[in-house]
Amino acid sequence: MKILGKYVGRELSWGIILTLLSLVAISYFVTFAAEMGNIGQQEYTSTTAALYVLMKMPKIVQEMLPVATLIGALFAFGGLASSSELTVMRATGNSLLGMLWRVRKVGVVLIVLAIINMEWVVPSAERSAHILKALALHESVVEYSGDAFWLRDGEHFVRMEHVGSDGSVFGLQWMAIPQHGELSEVNYASRGKHDGSGWSMEDVDTTTIIQGTASTDLQITTVSKDSVQHPSTVSQGLIRLASRTPEDLSTVELLRYSAYLSSNGLDSGSYWNAFWGRIAMPFSIIVMLVLALPFSLSEGRSVAVGKRVVIGIFIGVGFYIINKVLIGGGEVYGFNPVLTAFSIPLLFFIIAIALIRKRGL
Repeated sequence: MKILGKYVGRELSWGIILTLLSLVAISYFVTFAAEMGNIGQQEYTSTTAALYVLMKMPKIVQEMLPVATLIGALFAFGGLASSSELTVMRATGNSLLGMLWRVRKVGVVLIVLAIINMEWVVPSAERSAHILKALALHESVVEYSGDAFWLRDGEHFVRMEHVGSDGSVFGLQWMAIPQHGELSEVNYASRGKHDGSGWSMEDVDTTTIIQGTASTDLQITTVSKDSVQHPSTVSQGLIRLASRTPEDLSTVELLRYSAYLSSNGLDSGSYWNAFWGRIAMPFSIIVMLVLALPFSLSEGRSVAVGKRVVIGIFIGVGFYIINKVLIGGGEVYGFNPVLTAFSIPLLFFIIAIALIRKRGL
């Protein structure tokens, strides 16, 4: 039984690996083609574009892993079925659930690798890709440090606690530091927005620092204003790039950031949906493995098996699309994020178990 488990596990692993590599390779060339319009601008060369697209691949792997698991398992189990090996295994007393149990190590390894990629590789790669492209195009870089974004705007350093997807900023702090390097003015606004030509800030406290003749001779004055307009040297698009996307955050950071937005009355729906989507991801991989086996079984020859593989592929792609649509609809209509994250995987899991029961446990 150990030899049988290793054999099926090896076939399953190769099927998933080859499928994932194929999907990633296709995605790489499609993404690289989309970047060709930027090649030649400033210092953005073809080598830079290739590195940038390479840094985007961990995110593609994360999105494609459940579908690759299903398709790879279908080809692996389908190959065993077409050579009648699955039939022989069942004839010797191995049930479908028993075969799934013997390849559990493959599922565990997939889940562990997916978690490592999701928690550490994707956030770091996404931030690095953004910085690489911005520097090559000679754009200002928005850095994230601690719990806020930092940006240089002319002679000012700007600190932003939260940036919405529409470019609105909460917890905006301006620090004027002229060329001689001395802090001369600090503006703090509870809310602000970049309109393309400059900043519009509300509820502003302006602190002015005037350096006297002596190093310890300082004049500090604070003035409160309802609103302040300030010119800017950066674009509105750059400010929107500072919006923290779920891909930039690990699961723990995503939980903290979602809680921060909720406690401050800010829109946190997309972040909560992303958080629960990550919690549901390991379950989705298990569902794909379970779903592959009944679709691979056939009493006919390879033609029938091929039809089942094609049907299974359509189901896998359908799973990916429906899940994305439901999560997106949940953000728009305010559905419970736990339900939107687990409803489709749970539905497909019930279908898989029903098919296994129909073909005999």
